[in-house]
Amino acid sequence: MRNKTIFKGSIAATTAAMLVAGILGTPARAADPVTITIWTFGDVIQRQLVQEYKNLHPEISLQIKKSDLDPLNGANMVTACTSKTGPDIVAVEVQYSGYWRSYPKCFTDLRKMKTSDANVVAGVAAGKTALDFKKNYLPWRWEQGVGYDDSVIGFPTDVGGLEVAYRVDLFKKAGLPTERGAVGKLWPTWDKFIETGVKYNKKLSAADKKAGKGFIDNAGTLYAAIMNQGTEKYYKNDGTDQGKLIYDTNPQVKKAWDTTIKATTAGIGTRIGQYTSDWNIGMNKGTFATILAPAWMMDYIKQQAPDTAGKWDIASLPGGGGNQGGTQLTVPSYAQHSQEAYDFISWYLAPEQQLKVFKTYGLFPAASVLYDDAALLNYKDPFFNDAPVGKIYATGVAKVKPIFEGKLQRAIDQAIGAGLGRVAAKKMDAKKSWAQVLADIKKVITN
Repeated sequence: MRNKTIFKGSIAATTAAMLVAGILGTPARAADPVTITIWTFGDVIQRQLVQEYKNLHPEISLQIKKSDLDPLNGANMVTACTSKTGPDIVAVEVQYSGYWRSYPKCFTDLRKMKTSDANVVAGVAAGKTALDFKKNYLPWRWEQGVGYDDSVIGFPTDVGGLEVAYRVDLFKKAGLPTERGAVGKLWPTWDKFIETGVKYNKKLSAADKKAGKGFIDNAGTLYAAIMNQGTEKYYKNDGTDQGKLIYDTNPQVKKAWDTTIKATTAGIGTRIGQYTSDWNIGMNKGTFATILAPAWMMDYIKQQAPDTAGKWDIASLPGGGGNQGGTQLTVPSYAQHSQEAYDFISWYLAPEQQLKVFKTYGLFPAASVLYDDAALLNYKDPFFNDAPVGKIYATGVAKVKPIFEGKLQRAIDQAIGAGLGRVAAKKMDAKKSWAQVLADIKKVITN
């Protein structure tokens, strides 16, 4: 369903009509050249839409700088805010949303911005503030871009979603069901997922085991998946902006830790690090049969293992519903071209564009007005065995519950990840490593 107030018709239809009328024959005014600088990571800014925007606005240049996530949302942004120099747009990943929401003065309050007439032809009405666009998006995703002073510091790009990508051919070889519905029924719980992994590994040949093959790429990925299925993570929403730290008392944290340790000890993972060259090679060679895959990872698999088209499928996540990732596009308070940046964001993250990005690059829309749109729900991906990925991810996202994200969210995640890594590498047992995790987090909090 399209929002009829803000987004009026498709770009193509509107443009065609205006061309017929002769409106676009002569520009109303000469536009001055402007360069919008964007700091981002991964594939948050997609090349297809960048070209579309350049076609709409030949006077606009988009200067895009990609960095690794932690330096970008950490030291780079801190330096930029402190010096009041830097880009016009910054992508902030949800793991850092709690941190940057506590520094709203580093950002332009998008409640006070209004769209110009720059993108009226593309369906974005003039005079619209962030609050006019709010109703288009998932409420909890929108809130991740709201500062502690209630200012709107960013628009949501996507919601990660999380399901299980699995190799149909490898499941068949192991004597497991291959139809996605039947596969999902193998693991209604995480314990059943681990049991399925053990059964799969038992079917591996001695040569396969020696080569390091296994059921899942990395058992450590279970931790974040389980954490994000809860209602609280490391902070409790106690009515304050900062929230109350509960990392050491929240049973969901210990459940996620214990289940991940169980999976690691059971040996169902290959222990290949994600986003490494070995991981990419493993996708092609069938080194692992499953990946816990947010929607955006589908495109990564396509790019890294194109010859495996049709061998993959998507099944539901154990426990029902999940999320991994998501980003806000923000306009820093020191942006030199804040108006042009706001116009770009309001166009780039409109429902129409989010639907295009999902179909082309797999980023599942944060624009919830699309969730009952047949164009989304009926979309099937031939690479993934014609799985109805629109419906699968929409169903999973609907089950996700809002989680309060606090200032030290990312730092706590990193401490726990290091602890799980010590156990996986057999450098420390689970009990001692957990004690070390608690000590490390305490240092982060007190510093």
